Amino acid sequence: MKTVESITKRGSKCSAVIDGEKIRVSLEAASKFRLKEGQMEDDVFETFIKFNDFCLCKKYLFDMIVRRSWTVAAARQYLTAKGYSKESVEKALQIAEQEKCLSDEDYAENYVRDRRGMTGEYRLRKELKQRGVTDAVISEAIDKQYSASDDYENALALARKRMEGREKSVRTPKVRERVLRYLIWRGYDYEIARKVVEKIASDK
Repeated sequence: MKTVESITKRGSKCSAVIDGEKIRVSLEAASKFRLKEGQMEDDVFETFIKFNDFCLCKKYLFDMIVRRSWTVAAARQYLTAKGYSKESVEKALQIAEQEKCLSDEDYAENYVRDRRGMTGEYRLRKELKQRGVTDAVISEAIDKQYSASDDYENALALARKRMEGREKSVRTPKVRERVLRYLIWRGYDYEIARKVVEKIASDK
């Protein structure tokens, strides 16, 4: 038998002291279990704690989503690190996906669209992979938002911006190599990077 010693509510926040331990309480959980001071059976308490953890986890997830976009994998990792149970995390993620608030497809499409003008395909794939997006979703996003034919023009624009006012220096081997490495680092194919460097070096 557990003893609910006190309950404190302040706006949208609620806490309770149960057997001397203070815990955060979701208003949803408090309402569903009609939480009040007094005795609580052990099995009811266990069910309450699990549901409360889920409610808190769900709220935290939706607060996260409001602030910025997340991949499913990143959200899972963050919620787990916050101490929510695996069951609560998976249930919360499922609800967010069902309500179209959390989507790897949308994340990947937005990511590619926002970076396609300054990042090559290789790097886009690598960064999305690091964020837990599957190869299939990445390929679909790139097919929708990215044109490989734009790589040359994008890389050329980047290189020109980086070497603005110093274009003639690209004619020296050392600087050519430096610009080449920069474009490859930005995720552009070696052949495209090489053609861009040659183009800038040949400009009058």
